[in-house]
Amino acid sequence: MGKMKTTIIDVPGIGPSSEKILIENGFKTLKQLAGTTVEKLASVPGFGVARAGKVIKAANELLPGSVSGSARAVSPVASRKRQVRKKHTQASSNKSKQEKSRKDKLRKENLKKEKLRKEKLKKEKLKKEKLRKDKLRKEKLKKEKLRKDKLRKEKLKKEKLRKDKLRKEKLKKEKLRKDKLRKEKLKKEKLKKEKLKKQKQGKGKLKKKRKK
Repeated sequence: MGKMKTTIIDVPGIGPSSEKILIENGFKTLKQLAGTTVEKLASVPGFGVARAGKVIKAANELLPGSVSGSARAVSPVASRKRQVRKKHTQASSNKSKQEKSRKDKLRKENLKKEKLRKEKLKKEKLKKEKLRKDKLRKEKLKKEKLRKDKLRKEKLKKEKLRKDKLRKEKLKKEKLRKDKLRKEKLKKEKLKKEKLKKQKQGKGKLKKKRKK
């Protein structure tokens, strides 16, 4: 088996959280950590001047080629530390996966709820729209019926007035015709009587002349 590669977490005093902070601040390899200055490392959160000096010294001891680094690389402590780091990384990964799964589940539930809410709102909107249209249609039919009834009544009224007017005009004409006929008849009778009277008077005169 080959030697296990030494990393930042193998440095004494560096745990998973410190390793994360160092990586975030640009110290990703053991060589970068060993080659930095105390002042630069001391500016990283959680590292003072004293701790920075110890960490840089320990990192240099762990570099390949260092006697103490070679011995430490194969030591049981480093192996245990690596196993702890591996377990921590795996636990963090599992936790991250669980968190992601939980968030996905919540997101799906929220999407489902939102979809149901929108469908419910859509159905309510369609129902209200249908009721509104039915109401408008009924009102329109009612108004149309009232309009037709009004027109029908007005038409009947006009027709009645027209018939009454025609009947009155007919009666008036008939009366005038009868009056005219009656006057003509009276006039003829009067003329006839006058004629008879004249004839009678003429006969009387002839009788008188004969007697003379």
